[in-house]
Amino acid sequence: MSNTTKIVLSGYYGFDNIGDEAVLYSILSTLRRELKDIEVTVLSNKPDKTKALYGVNSVNRWNIKEVTKVIKESDMLISGGGSLLQDVTSSKTVPYYLAIVKIAQLFRKKVVFYSQGIGPVNKGFSRWLIKAVVNKVDGIYVRDEASKALLETIGIKKPVGSALDPVLGIEVPTGHKQTMQTVGVYIRPWIDEAHDQNLISSMIPGLCYLLEKGYSLCFIPMHYEQDREIANTLAKAVKKAALESGKLEKAELDRKLEVVDKMLSIQEVMVYTSSFEMVIGMRLHSLIMAAASKVPVIALSYDPKVTQFMKEMELDYCLNTTELTEQNFLAEVQKVEEGKAEQVEHLNKVLERKKERIYLPVTRIKELI
Repeated sequence: MSNTTKIVLSGYYGFDNIGDEAVLYSILSTLRRELKDIEVTVLSNKPDKTKALYGVNSVNRWNIKEVTKVIKESDMLISGGGSLLQDVTSSKTVPYYLAIVKIAQLFRKKVVFYSQGIGPVNKGFSRWLIKAVVNKVDGIYVRDEASKALLETIGIKKPVGSALDPVLGIEVPTGHKQTMQTVGVYIRPWIDEAHDQNLISSMIPGLCYLLEKGYSLCFIPMHYEQDREIANTLAKAVKKAALESGKLEKAELDRKLEVVDKMLSIQEVMVYTSSFEMVIGMRLHSLIMAAASKVPVIALSYDPKVTQFMKEMELDYCLNTTELTEQNFLAEVQKVEEGKAEQVEHLNKVLERKKERIYLPVTRIKELI
């Protein structure tokens, strides 16, 4: 009789979003390090690619027959990472992920929520579903206090553990430094064209300030198909403004402005991120990767999860994108640029104090198997 523990892993995987792929990579790395003789099957939008990248079994997350089969043959379901239980991006998101959990419960499999971000949950039906299904889960771990509070408000009576995003435990590459002092910029489109135009125009003076201080700027599209256009638009706008100021020459700007206009792997994004002097991030996992690398950050919050992460890291450098202006962005850039060393020291202390919480879910998984 085989002693192999079969685990099915469900999340927003196979969509070429570096943040969610980093979550998957981090969870798999932790499971492989902490558990012996396991076999993991990932539910993915692109199962062949997921198999090749991570050396796991993988099935199409939309093929319910296949999904049911692998869950039936497993010992445990991990519903892992990311903002899975929210109804802002789609009303179908909560029912999908809870249907996967319900299948596991019907076959009497153990279920663990692995450092999930919960919410926003605005619809009454979503809240009813969460209460009905999650109260029967064997281990519930969320990545921030707001997620815990929301579950308790919805009516979850099971203990809810306050963990940290698994990407904070990612292995950070060493020895990769840019030849020039470089600031990484990770933005995304959001809401509508008016929001994005204000985002771009508000960032121009602050980014020009950094160029004039001698920094280079590197724009990283973390979700390549979504982010590449706005990254290129911002880079062009900054270059135009810098040229018009007369303080920088075209040849110098050509050297100092780069848009990484290609799909990157997790390892490539980590190499870039760890090499930066500072990160200006709208994508949550750009901030998490930066914090893991002890790189100073400024957060541009488009979603409560970004604000909650900055609170968890005990950092105040967080601006709401709907309230962004040239003045408040420039002031924040100047403050963080002048206090980089202090923020690095702060991140070291906070992560040292909180690092055990990264691994709370896997401790529960060990108990259950």
